[in-house]
Amino acid sequence: MKQTLIACALLAAFTTGASAQQVTMYGRVDLSVAQQADAADNQEIRNGSGSRFGIRGVEDLGDGFKALFQLEHRFDADTGVTSNSTRFWEGKSIVGLEGVYGRLTLGREENPAYTYSQVPADPWGTDTVAGNGSIINGRIGSTRYSGTVNYRYAAAGFTFGAQYGESEKNVPAGGKADDQPYSLGLAYAAGPLSLGLGYENPADADDDWLTVSGAYNLGMVKLGGLYGTGKNVSSQKHQSWLLSAVMPVSALGQLRLSYGTLENRDTGVVRDKQLGLGFHYAMSKRTTVYADLVSEKRDNMAANLNTTGYDFGIKHNF
Repeated sequence: MKQTLIACALLAAFTTGASAQQVTMYGRVDLSVAQQADAADNQEIRNGSGSRFGIRGVEDLGDGFKALFQLEHRFDADTGVTSNSTRFWEGKSIVGLEGVYGRLTLGREENPAYTYSQVPADPWGTDTVAGNGSIINGRIGSTRYSGTVNYRYAAAGFTFGAQYGESEKNVPAGGKADDQPYSLGLAYAAGPLSLGLGYENPADADDDWLTVSGAYNLGMVKLGGLYGTGKNVSSQKHQSWLLSAVMPVSALGQLRLSYGTLENRDTGVVRDKQLGLGFHYAMSKRTTVYADLVSEKRDNMAANLNTTGYDFGIKHNF
């Protein structure tokens, strides 16, 4: 009985604070039966888009100012373990202030080049077996950076973002922490047209990545594209392009198609070439079932690995 009373008191205290702060718990569980391309025969239960659990909150400070925070944990729903990292808040962990002059946050956050130029160009948003992550980031960029200062501002259809981080907390794979990483992103949206521009300079002294993207919604189909260019940690020039089409099928279904390549221009080697096709059906505002098929060829790909992948999955947001 005593433990029950203590639990009820803690819940009441949290509820009071949540009411004052507008605290929201959210998340996603997404699993599929899948076979990855560039992998041996190994049909598995796989996370389709990064299952997650998060808490975010906003407090009104008056005079148009708000305090905000967000914490997001990523996990593999098939096993319950933390995804790809020892960080518990792998998704993001930020705190900051927002007002008429924009939003300023500190912590682990998505970089603006990814948010405003790279990921909008991928019809899968880099999720599922058909995601185009290595093509849109050139095997150079990173989705998020730790230990960062972030500024974002939106007005008249434009959204601008800037990020500056600590070098020792963001060492690139195969690189060194020589530079302070930074990223810039700019997006524009007006009616059926959307455009994105992003520049990312990771912590290694020799790498950077610039992308230009855009999409136009014709109603019966939304067409999109991305072009990327930059240098990897070995100062070799990488160049990529991606074309996509998203077609509504009935009010709730969506057919997705993409084709793109990533090339090392100094060596002439195509590092990644990928064709993706998928169908996603929204059973409700929170639940989506999907099927994807991908054909992918990478450099130095062993002969015993599959060039074709697929998944059949269900995603539920809460």
